[in-house]
Amino acid sequence: MFFKIILLLSGAICIYAQRSHELCLSYGCFESGDTHISMILDGDDVFYADFKKGLLIWDSKIPTDIHVASAYEFSLYYRSICKGVLQRSKPDKSITTNTTEAPEISIFPRDEVAEDEENTLICFINNFFPPSINVKWTKNDEELVQEDAFNKCLPNPDGTFYVFSHLTFVPKTGDIYSCTVEHEALEDPRTKFWVVDTDEISISSPAVFCGLGLTLGLLGVAAGTFFFAKGSQYQGTVERSS
Repeated sequence: MFFKIILLLSGAICIYAQRSHELCLSYGCFESGDTHISMILDGDDVFYADFKKGLLIWDSKIPTDIHVASAYEFSLYYRSICKGVLQRSKPDKSITTNTTEAPEISIFPRDEVAEDEENTLICFINNFFPPSINVKWTKNDEELVQEDAFNKCLPNPDGTFYVFSHLTFVPKTGDIYSCTVEHEALEDPRTKFWVVDTDEISISSPAVFCGLGLTLGLLGVAAGTFFFAKGSQYQGTVERSS
């Protein structure tokens, strides 16, 4: 797998001398895909460049009034640097390498599922390369539009990538959700399903504690009765002996 990831900037910026912040801008150069550019602040995503759409995709938590319009031009500049890096670092054509890795997919709820209570479904897509992927959600075979389409690919230690895609939903018995992934290493899109099943929804915490308390109470009564009977029997024996 041939790729080159260059860390451009990693530093600390002190604000009001009360807290330090780490701002990290990274870009990766890939023969099998476009340049990957992203910025992270204190471990949280800020933006990444989508060169197909010709714009930056900002995380929804970043206020729009601080979006920097010139940041995309900055990304284009480093994209041009990438092309030069790849030109100078072409691999040996005689060596056969696998430049793609197919993604592994799993889907699960973020919180304990309770019918009619809002929750979040998570589609975890892992171990794929290159970091260009498309994720779609459906409910009962109808495609859904994500409120936050920010799906930033993050690197694994082995050079592959992973991403989390989230979907807010309200569980209803029998509803079927799916997460479909499109990637160049897949001949056809790959889909994982998740079904809302009330039989698998666990009993709520108050009911569990109530049942547990009742059980312990009954055990306490039984134990008390046993020792009371034993005590009475012992006392009667002593009196007869006297």
